[in-house]
Parts: sequence; structure tokens; C-alpha cells
Amino acid sequence: MPCHSNRNAWRSARTFAWVLLGGVLGCQQREAPSEVRVEIPNVIASRELVAVSVQASNAQGVRKPVADGADYGVEPADLAVVSKAGMLKCQRSGDGKLSVSVVGVGRTVALRCRIVDRIEAPNLGRVELSAGAFVPKVRALDKSGAELSDVDVTFFSKNSGVAFPKDGQLVPKSVGTANLVARAGEVSAEFKVDIVRKVVVEALPIEQNKKLYFSLEPGKYELKIKLPSAHRMSAEWRGAPFCNAASEGEEHVWVCGLRAKAGGVAFDNPAYLKDGSKTPSVDGVELYEVP
Repeated sequence: MPCHSNRNAWRSARTFAWVLLGGVLGCQQREAPSEVRVEIPNVIASRELVAVSVQASNAQGVRKPVADGADYGVEPADLAVVSKAGMLKCQRSGDGKLSVSVVGVGRTVALRCRIVDRIEAPNLGRVELSAGAFVPKVRALDKSGAELSDVDVTFFSKNSGVAFPKDGQLVPKSVGTANLVARAGEVSAEFKVDIVRKVVVEALPIEQNKKLYFSLEPGKYELKIKLPSAHRMSAEWRGAPFCNAASEGEEHVWVCGLRAKAGGVAFDNPAYLKDGSKTPSVDGVELYEVP
């Protein structure tokens, strides 16, 4: 029996020694870093969880991620909450600070919470194809209706063959209507844009220069004529007689879809209407291919 008791005592002592050694090694592994780096998004636009990136450098400059053991703090306290695992969640919109400490070595970074409540994205109307990339008039708003100007709004096109997003802008590609989506934080809004093409063709005088004629390829066109004074004016669409029309006034607008290859439109010569001149004139005349 005494021998058996001695063996048990020896085992207990050896176990205690291993536990003590492990504790010492654990303390050695938790030595204070020479530097702590903290990274979070410049602006957080929702209440979704965001991972805080923490890296610690040792005396030799070797940098490693800190998976656990960091202490977190937010000022003001009601701006956001941070879990022990380093997951941050904004509670409201506002500016503050995030502090992180690893074995007594700390770093503080700016915290910008912008909770997007809705996106104001009106339809854009018409944009000319050759205008190039443009920034749509879209605004991210908070619950009070104030604009969050430092929140990035991203775009997605359901009709990328007509207009597509690039570097925060929209780029026209072809004539048509593009259905678009604007996103910021957890919020999205849909809007539209019509891409049109200004058509420049030679005006052929007909009927002793009293009228002008545009020869056109198949497509949908809008003919717009603005006169210096009110006159009755008519337009005859070759290949689409159902579009023929006449109107009175200073401004005249007609739209027609041409399917025939040899189609076109004939209209009164604005110069002849003005003063009887038979000189062909396209002053005030605009022609667009439209969706």
C-alpha cells in the first residue's frame, strides 16, 4: 500500500508540473506586440455584422492576425456594439471611435456608421447615346430624410446591352430602355433610363423645295421641329402611312416605327413656312432614334 500511494503522488506531481509548464508557455505566447493594426470599412452603411481586422506585429516586425484575446471598445457606447470575436454592428448613424487593445497595446480608429433607410432614385428620362458615361442623380437617405453623401451607391443593370455600370457611373451602349437597380447598405431601389440616338442624315428637297425628306433605316424615330412662329405643319412617313400626321403651333413632335428598308419621312421645309424661301433648311429640326 505505501508503494502504491507513492506512485499516485508521483503521477499527481508530474501532472501538476505539466500544467504549470503549459501555463508558463501560454504566458510567453501572450507577450505584448510592438504594434497593433486595426482595419474596418471607411463607412458602414447598414446594421449588418462587420468583421474587425486586427493584426499584431512582434519585435521582429512579423505581423499576424489576432484571432482572439483582443479587447474592444466603442465611443460613444450607443453607436455600435462589438463582440469578443471582433464582430461589429452599427446601431445608428453617427461618428465615433473604435478602440482595440492586445496585451495592453492599443489602437484607435475612426468609426463612421451610416444607416441607409431608403434610396431616392427617380427615372432618368432620356440620355443621348453619344453623351458617354454619366452619374445618375441617386441619393442615399437616412431615416430622417437627410442625405448620406459619404455612402457609396452601387448600380446594377438588368439590360446591360443598353446601359451598364462602370466605376460608379452608367455607360450608354445602345438605343433602348434600361431597368437599373441602385444599392446602398441593405437597401435598393429600381429606376429606368431611355437611351436615344441623335440621327444626322442629309435633307433631300422634294416638291420644288417646299418639303424635305429624310431617308431612314428601319427603327423607331422621333421627329421634332421648332419654328420661330406658329404654323400648320405635316409629316408623311414613307413605309408607315399610319404615322402620317399634321399639327399646328410652334413646336411639332411626331413618333413613328419604320419597318420597311426603304422608309423615311417627308415634312414641310421650315424656311418655306417662314417666308416662302425655297432654300432647304433644317434649323430647329431634330431627329432621334428612340426605344
